[in-house]
Amino acid sequence: MTPESTGSEMFRSDRYFKVWQYAVGHRRLLLRSSRDRPPDTRIDIHFANVDLMLLRPSYDGLIIRRADDEECEKVGLDYGVEVKPGRLFVLGGDLRSFVVSAPPQWHEDEGAMDDPSWFGQMRGTR
Repeated sequence: MTPESTGSEMFRSDRYFKVWQYAVGHRRLLLRSSRDRPPDTRIDIHFANVDLMLLRPSYDGLIIRRADDEECEKVGLDYGVEVKPGRLFVLGGDLRSFVVSAPPQWHEDEGAMDDPSWFGQMRGTR
């Protein structure tokens, strides 16, 4: 199964992640695992062109997988939006947490908690 396959896992980490920021103007979402807990690195997960999201404030361990066609159809019907194949990403095991967006990207670095993301400055941050 390739990373582009429906239902395929794209990202997995045992680390603690927080919903860090959402910028309305460009519909960008950032989840962050800061370096305040070992290991001493920071991981940012960036979602661009967000159309819909259902999120928890934080995740103690995070799995991101591409939704299958049935899940895309269900979210579309439940929330009254068009969900094109390849644009629904499930956070965890089921549809209790998800993002409809461009494919997520992630980056790990040694930045401080309040340093701008590798994905660029988002409005409202320094």
